[in-house]
Amino acid sequence: MVESSQGFPHIQLRLTTEGRAASPPGGGGKRNPITVVNLSNRQGHGNKLKGSVESLIFDWQETQEEREQEGKPPLKSRRIILEIDPDSFNPDGLKAYGIELIADTEDGYIIGASADLELSKLQEKIEKFINEQYGGKTVAQIWEIIDGKKKP
Repeated sequence: MVESSQGFPHIQLRLTTEGRAASPPGGGGKRNPITVVNLSNRQGHGNKLKGSVESLIFDWQETQEEREQEGKPPLKSRRIILEIDPDSFNPDGLKAYGIELIADTEDGYIIGASADLELSKLQEKIEKFINEQYGGKTVAQIWEIIDGKKKP
């Protein structure tokens, strides 16, 4: 019987193996080639995403102004569609980008919503990615930001 089971004498626990967990050879699997290219071209990919975010924000502001002129209430959040690396990006991690997950598909599209109409956290992550700072590497797994009005 193992010493850690002393408080539970009615449970028979046996230690069968000791040691460290073995990781797969090669360090954990293949990366998607698109993500690899994005990592090697931080400036190009980051600026493309930055431009998409700025375009989204501009469209959202125009929509808010139109709603105001029509006497409609302002929108509290906006839809955003992302194309991501389906093999490695964790959709549940979108909260770190200030985006709530609405739906995701197996082929790498995510529908999300953001109450932050400036997408501040997403912009911050993109800047960290471009400047090779800690906390920005996963931006390489975001392949494209699609306007919420368009369909992938």
